[in-house]
Amino acid sequence: MPTRLEQTLAIINSPESKLTEITPIIYRLPDDLPAHETRIRYLDQTNCASRTMRLWLRTEYGSGWHMQTDQKDDSDIFALVREPKIRWWSGVRAWMNNIPWYAWWQNEQLMEKFFPHFNRFTTNQSQILDVVKPKHLIKVDSDLDQRFTNFSRKHKLRQYGPLEWNKNDRYRDKNQREMENKGRSQLTHFLKDNKKWQDKLDAFLEPDYKWWDKVQYQD
Repeated sequence: MPTRLEQTLAIINSPESKLTEITPIIYRLPDDLPAHETRIRYLDQTNCASRTMRLWLRTEYGSGWHMQTDQKDDSDIFALVREPKIRWWSGVRAWMNNIPWYAWWQNEQLMEKFFPHFNRFTTNQSQILDVVKPKHLIKVDSDLDQRFTNFSRKHKLRQYGPLEWNKNDRYRDKNQREMENKGRSQLTHFLKDNKKWQDKLDAFLEPDYKWWDKVQYQD
């Protein structure tokens, strides 16, 4: 009888696994917008305040917004961009929840197959941004709420009151936070001691900085 860990690894390594899927996810606004409101689309980038953006869509546009599956809407697209290393580490913390308390970075098979792109949470942003080429970019940092409010006013989007943050579960779950912190600490030391993987990560994230440079000093 395989252990839970063995079962998890079998799922991850399965040919049917879509963990590294990078097909762009674009959300469009409801079809029945009033004439005075702007139509725009949102490119969902994981770990770029994506939970917060989907909460904004639900709050301001109700149930009418949906994922685009055709080419009928050709309105402008906006996307959020986050500092590449910060975003990648946030994604790795999410990946750690797949196999908690297991030092997967010491599993040569997993590392060779996936590192540093384990799942959609750990794509580099350029993999999707280079394909979609959004017209509008918004910097993700602690001032996102005011920055997005200004963006909404400029482009006539619905935004009543401050932007409500929808944070990761780690901010509410102490056990998850402690597990992720321990894993990050161990992986940090591993990368420090294994230049091969650190160099591979640096090369992987390098293309993201051309996008980060566009927003780094954004007001």
